[in-house]
Amino acid sequence: MAQRPKRGIKADIKGPLIIAAVLAVVAFVCILIFATGGTNNAPEFRLALSVAGCVFVGTLVVCATLIIVEKPNDEELGQGTGINKRSADLYAQAKARKDAREREAREGGGSEQSGGSASGGSEDGPDYGQRAHPEEHN
Repeated sequence: MAQRPKRGIKADIKGPLIIAAVLAVVAFVCILIFATGGTNNAPEFRLALSVAGCVFVGTLVVCATLIIVEKPNDEELGQGTGINKRSADLYAQAKARKDAREREAREGGGSEQSGGSASGGSEDGPDYGQRAHPEEHN
């Protein structure tokens, strides 16, 4: 399991601050150009500064949320124990049981067909109202 090296707080904050500052400058320039309404009107500096501040803060909030969410889980959490097994393992076990039943039916010949409905699962369709078992349906 590869561990991310510990970095200082300055290294963790530098990237989001640069991204937020660049987006705020772009927003400031865009609002200053488009909100003025032509060369005959005075530039709207207050509006441009307000929008740039909102973009800066919003970008920092999104970056901080992504930094918090980025922490990876331990490898052992994906293995599963007890009733919390991985679904891939459950599927593999059910498939192995089904293959074993089919192999026994082929090797046993006609003994399965005479008592097929006695085991609770009919060959012509599902038993409605009965509890579903994954090993019978896979």
